[in-house]
This record gives sequence, C-alpha cells and structure tokens, in this order.
Amino acid sequence: MMKKVFAAAMAVTLSVLFTACSSVTTGTNLHDMKLSESNDLQTIAHLNGDVWGIYLFGILPLFTGSTATPGSCAVFKDTVRLDNAVSMLSKKAAALEATRVTDLSSATSSSWLFLISLKSVQVSGNALK
Repeated sequence: MMKKVFAAAMAVTLSVLFTACSSVTTGTNLHDMKLSESNDLQTIAHLNGDVWGIYLFGILPLFTGSTATPGSCAVFKDTVRLDNAVSMLSKKAAALEATRVTDLSSATSSSWLFLISLKSVQVSGNALK
C-alpha cells in the first residue's frame, strides 16, 4: 500500500515539474479589427496570462508558476499573486512594443483537496501602440 502511495506522489511531482505553471499567450490574428475606440492607436494583440500553483495548507507554496520566466515552475516561491500576473502580462506587451494595455481583467480561484490547495490567477488585456 505504501509503495502505491509513494509511486502516485512521485508521478504527481514529476508531472508538475515538467508542466508549465505559468504562460502568456497572444492572439494576433484580429482581421484588421480595432480593440480600442481610438483611431490613433494600433492594435498589436490580445494577451492572456495564467499563473497557478500548488500550496500546502493554502499558505506554503510547493510548486508555482515562474512569472519571471513564463513556461517554467518555481519551487517554494509564492508567485501566484495578481501583481505578479499583471507584471508578466505587461512585460510581454512591452516585448511586443506596445505602449498601452487596455481592458485589463483578472480572475482568481482556489480549490482544496485535503491539505493541498490549487491557486490560480488569470489576467487578460489588449496590447495597443
């Protein structure tokens, strides 16, 4: 019995280590549609950022998304916060040479499984120049 529990725990740990816990995706195929009321601004892309993590007792971070390097995980760092997700999204907008991010929206969630909680923050916005 103990071997099965240990094997399951190792499988979950390895899957988390090899899974991206954070990401910023862009939607650039806008078919010449404007994402702003202003005719002076050029539409670059719609951006969506996601950061999630696994916490022990809801406060001790075990695996979280790296907001400094989207697409990778951080260990024992509390990165699943709204300010980090907005920073990750605005950094991507700046890399696309956008000067503004409009219509910024966010959503947070948390779910529990025994002593483990899964926290998530999503942000989205329109990158304009």
